[in-house]
Amino acid sequence: MGERSGGEGDVETEQQPGAVPVQRGPEPALTSELPIPTPLLRHRLAAHAETLRPYDLVTVPLVAGLGAVLAGPGGGVVPDRVVPAMVNSLVAWSAGLYAADYLTRHDDIVTKPHRPIPSGRLPGTHARNLAVLGTVATVVVTAAVNWHGLLFIAAAVLAQAAYARRLKDAGLWGDLAIGLSAWTFALLTAATFTAPWPPPATWPPALALGLQGTFSNTLLALGDLETDRAVGCRTLPVRVGPRRTVATMTACAALAYALAALTPGITGHPPTTLYVTLLTTAVLLAATCLLLARTAPHGLARATELHLYERVALPGALLALADGTPLALTLTLTVAPACVLALTPRAMLRD
Repeated sequence: MGERSGGEGDVETEQQPGAVPVQRGPEPALTSELPIPTPLLRHRLAAHAETLRPYDLVTVPLVAGLGAVLAGPGGGVVPDRVVPAMVNSLVAWSAGLYAADYLTRHDDIVTKPHRPIPSGRLPGTHARNLAVLGTVATVVVTAAVNWHGLLFIAAAVLAQAAYARRLKDAGLWGDLAIGLSAWTFALLTAATFTAPWPPPATWPPALALGLQGTFSNTLLALGDLETDRAVGCRTLPVRVGPRRTVATMTACAALAYALAALTPGITGHPPTTLYVTLLTTAVLLAATCLLLARTAPHGLARATELHLYERVALPGALLALADGTPLALTLTLTVAPACVLALTPRAMLRD
């Protein structure tokens, strides 16, 4: 609460006989605005950052850029379309994160009471309004560029809503809904910024990233096994146990990297040195994550951290395939997210 203040200058008061004069200093000037409560503002901004997961958000432009570049004329860079696709994807992803936290807020009260909305650090109405605002902005921009992209946005929204309402309790179906809506449809929507429809060259990378996203959600569910079981949430680990969950994750990773390895032949883009380097790095990171996941719950925290780097390496490798993509652009879109990950507190990476 701010303190009310009077006018500026010394104030004279009537003295009673025999009273000792009291000296008063200048009073602060009246202002029309109350001071912003800095601690509250700081906590509110931290809550927004926790909701948006910057370490996750920075990967989105890389995926969108990949879709827009692969779909471009000759599979090259069209700056006046690629950059808007990347920005649009950031807005859409942010809206999705706010919506996801808002729609699952009742479950989080029990399973994750420390999250921004259940803890009261972020009002649910704020998250809802920002989700609506971001969604409207994304729809308007996409419609102005190419209305075909709205079909993929609609599919993503429906998948996210289905996950929040029903599919979270449906085992692997819920993980697939998240993987496809988050990464596959993000890439395909961005592709409509540079082509009427996503061309065949975009589908193998889109499916590979969708499977990687499925891997991601399953890994997180494995970490939440005990809390999900306690509240009766029927995720894949709750249904089949850790061992079969890791086997399912292994299958997702194998399919994802098989598609990534076949992409040069399918798309007609010869493999580059950077593609081979980044793809090999991603495969090694995925294998390490799976080995650590077998030691659950002890190795899950480290597996989650390494997987975030894997999620940068795979789309970076696929972007390196595109004809005419400047090496500096590929390195920037790949190295920048990795730097953000390296600078993010480890405790935040594990949430």
